[in-house]
Amino acid sequence: MELVAPAGNYDKLEYAWEYGADAAYIGLKRFSLRVKADNFHGEEHERIAALKRDYALAGKPKRLLCALNIAFHDSDIAHFMGELDYFRKYPIDAFIIQDMGMVRLLQREFPETALHLSTQANCINSDAVKLYRDLGFRRVVLGREASLADIETIKQAVPEMQIECFAHGAMCIAYSGRCLM
Repeated sequence: MELVAPAGNYDKLEYAWEYGADAAYIGLKRFSLRVKADNFHGEEHERIAALKRDYALAGKPKRLLCALNIAFHDSDIAHFMGELDYFRKYPIDAFIIQDMGMVRLLQREFPETALHLSTQANCINSDAVKLYRDLGFRRVVLGREASLADIETIKQAVPEMQIECFAHGAMCIAYSGRCLM
């Protein structure tokens, strides 16, 4: 089991890891849905790499996940492609994505970096998890609508897939094309 915490800026990343998170997810400017978070930019990758290295040297390795969970327009993909070298400076262990259009691009440009399916993809059944596994995903963050019984059924059906679930947080109520309010 891995405890994953959000980190909207460097201080929050440091707190998350110091207080027991095994992994933390961050967003980089313009590619994360948490637009009101400080998000990461500039030369912060140097501080993050040093912090991650310090934990590893102390025998307490930490993982860094990067949320690329926006729905990418062609212009967003062009901006992302223009920032590949910047992304490569971060010690990212996995990308968390919802947009399937990014799968091949990330697999080509970051072949050693795992893909995790974002909860925004709303995956809540074992057949969908099998599909994402076949596309190369290593982890699925299930939709928050999945019950404990659903989670158990999915894990039994696809035991090789890492399953992540939110333990808290608000249920999003605005989905494109889904009237929930």
